[in-house]
Amino acid sequence: MTDPAKKYDVAILGWWYGKNYGSILTYYGLNRAVESLGRSVLMVHEPLGYNGYRVHWPTDIVSMDFARRVGYEHTDQEHHSALPRLNDVARTFVVGSDQLWNPLIGRVNDDLFLDFVAPENRRVAYGTSFGNRGTDKFKVPFVAKHAANLQQFTAISVREEYAIDTARDVFGAKAALVVDPVFLLPEEHYAGLADKATVAPGGEYLAVFYLDPNPEKVSVARAIADKLGFDKILVIPNPDEGREKVTSLFADEPRVEVLAEDAPENFLRAYRDAGYVVTDSYHGSAFAAIFEKPFSSIYNTKRGADRFKNLMAAMGFDDQRRVLESDTAETISENEYVTREIDFTKAREYIESGRASSLEWLRTALDPEAEGSAAIRRFQRFALDNPAFSANGKAWRVSRKARGTRLKVARDGAAVGNHAWTALPEPLTPGSAYQLTIDWTPRTDAPAVNLHLRNPETGQFRAVGKVNVAQGSGTARRDAVTFTVSDPGFSEIMLGALHFTGRNAGAEVRGIEVVEVPAAVAAAARRKASGRPPAKGFAGQARALALADYERQVRSYDRARSADRISGARARMIFHAHAIEKGLSRSNFRAGFGKIAVPGLAKEMNSWLASGFSIDDPYLQSSAAVMKTYFERHAALQHDVSAFRQLFSGAAQDLIDTTRHHEGGVLPAEQTREIRLETDDSRGFLDVVYGRRSVREFTDEPVSDADVSRAVQIAMQSPSVCNRQAARVHQFQDPQVIRSVLDIQGGFNGYEMPPRLLLVTADLDAFLFAPERNQPFVDGGLFMMSLLLGLTQVGLGSCSLNTAMGSAKDAAIRKIIDVPDNEVFISFVAVGHYDQQVLVPRSKRTHVQDVLVRHAAG
Repeated sequence: MTDPAKKYDVAILGWWYGKNYGSILTYYGLNRAVESLGRSVLMVHEPLGYNGYRVHWPTDIVSMDFARRVGYEHTDQEHHSALPRLNDVARTFVVGSDQLWNPLIGRVNDDLFLDFVAPENRRVAYGTSFGNRGTDKFKVPFVAKHAANLQQFTAISVREEYAIDTARDVFGAKAALVVDPVFLLPEEHYAGLADKATVAPGGEYLAVFYLDPNPEKVSVARAIADKLGFDKILVIPNPDEGREKVTSLFADEPRVEVLAEDAPENFLRAYRDAGYVVTDSYHGSAFAAIFEKPFSSIYNTKRGADRFKNLMAAMGFDDQRRVLESDTAETISENEYVTREIDFTKAREYIESGRASSLEWLRTALDPEAEGSAAIRRFQRFALDNPAFSANGKAWRVSRKARGTRLKVARDGAAVGNHAWTALPEPLTPGSAYQLTIDWTPRTDAPAVNLHLRNPETGQFRAVGKVNVAQGSGTARRDAVTFTVSDPGFSEIMLGALHFTGRNAGAEVRGIEVVEVPAAVAAAARRKASGRPPAKGFAGQARALALADYERQVRSYDRARSADRISGARARMIFHAHAIEKGLSRSNFRAGFGKIAVPGLAKEMNSWLASGFSIDDPYLQSSAAVMKTYFERHAALQHDVSAFRQLFSGAAQDLIDTTRHHEGGVLPAEQTREIRLETDDSRGFLDVVYGRRSVREFTDEPVSDADVSRAVQIAMQSPSVCNRQAARVHQFQDPQVIRSVLDIQGGFNGYEMPPRLLLVTADLDAFLFAPERNQPFVDGGLFMMSLLLGLTQVGLGSCSLNTAMGSAKDAAIRKIIDVPDNEVFISFVAVGHYDQQVLVPRSKRTHVQDVLVRHAAG
């Protein structure tokens, strides 16, 4: 592919040859950055032979002309089978930036995961992208193949923060965050390229660079030019066949001049000399920041809106620079951020500090003497060619042939208990998800065949998937099932003769592959196999979210009932204890009540004490106090409940008799349940209720932990189902954590970050029954309202920020703030001191008659 006699330190793969200014300048930045570190560079042209998306690139296009002008050394296009020869040419291979690991892009193939690189050479990724957030796009075969590839990398870096989670959770690889390669070079470098432009537009102008122009975006550009008083609009065509389209779309705009010639130098010159920039390009937005040009950005959903959000947040703009293609002249006119006055201080700090740290990362990654590995953990992968089978009786006749093992079921052998199996090299890991692929020819009259795991030590087995063979019996096929391993010791793949009926029943098995995959990827595969539609549109998204909620609830239910889970034991104790409290509170007291609740409480208290959990636990002590009250009340009535007492172990009886805990049982309604919290504010209840406001702008006055604690204590007076008190409050004050969380939540854009952020959750472990599916949100909502009133009572301003979000945002937030899976989000709350004169939304309430519905008697 190149002169084998010439050696290079680094070979770079990526889309540097694309007809797109972003791609061209991305790889220019990476090329020059690597050279600045004293490394020689070979640019690898796109290999052919993968699929129809890989095509021969002309040599006279804008990217190749630029490559010749700047002096790239590069390979020619050849078949991908020639790639291994590059191992003799370069020592380190770098896959560059752009969405090179996005499975939804047809040009993404094995070479971009450096599958051809020899073990003795280094594999590095700089600023590579998986595309937008979310994991649904990653299918099991893609992950199974490329997790193994990425775990062979020496070092991986990504350009979006959420991609760190993707690398770890989906591919088992460690990734660092770096800046986009265009930021690796200083503004002066690009200005030098701009000086070489062949076209130099004059005068003051608004520059427009659209990758995907349409009439709506044209209207936005016009409106911005009108608002800012530009008499000239310079339109920069997308070099990938965009000139004709923008010429047509802007034909009736007399202020427009279309940049006369396509070239990266001309693009840079147009940006450098612009008075304002409007773009729908990610890199178009980046270069506006590099040249510190005031700009407005239309987030290009077609090319990945998350990239824009990530970049704007990193530069301190959040959504201030964003305009919508649906914006009208009126909304543009009213948008205070469409202005020539922009503070680039934070953007400059991000670019300069990011450049320094990213170049240092790159220096280390390219150092041939530096050791390193991107692998966090290796996913298990087993491939059995022509696997050997054993059987537990004569029902199976097993014969191993050159091209596969033949399994034949004897006459009358298709019965329960007749099994044949093959061994994996080692047991599968409990809790991990796998895909099993079998290359075989099944023969059966049955419509479906189950595939099983088997434990050789115990003989225990379980089905992991069903293969429908009604239309494929007797033909060669490949079938795949995904499953999660529940218990240790499973190390064999098993078939049951029961599923193989009819003439010549059995199977030829040529190969079996078992590959570990992330749980989320396996779940998506199972949904697809079950025929459930993907989450598209309202109905699809609603179904997907409902299923995700269901799976979380079931996980919590199972976890809370494990022997070592205190949370579930507490919930069950308080459930039974509260039922007894209710019986004790009845005016028409019914002696001897509790035929369900008392045995239930006895079981839980006995189990708690036998497990060695803390005897001082307030839930246990409260339960003991309830039973002490129960037995004392019956003793006073001389009603024999000794049978109930005998249900409690000796240790439990001793605890009941000796407890001095008073927060259990009953009390007159007029008495105080616990020591009342005193605050400095003397406002009455109506003053607090009518005085609460949703405040979004706060002062610099520090918020004390004591005030927040008092507000939470007030909220704890809220009722909850059977007094199970599932509400939890997470408090955050690290500004970076608060910003990261609210950037994902998305409801605080345009405001300074609050001094404190609270997250109210509800612990699913506190709920015991399926009909309680909505109760976490009922109890959480009650607590949430009391918390808002409590914050008002202690003199703090607050604003509830909803958690109505999809699974991807939920997961992203949990990664940042480490909220356990068994807690569901109720609401965030921004908290701080505030100026009493600050403006807040009026938020008009509706009329009572619209809320209160009176139903006539009888």
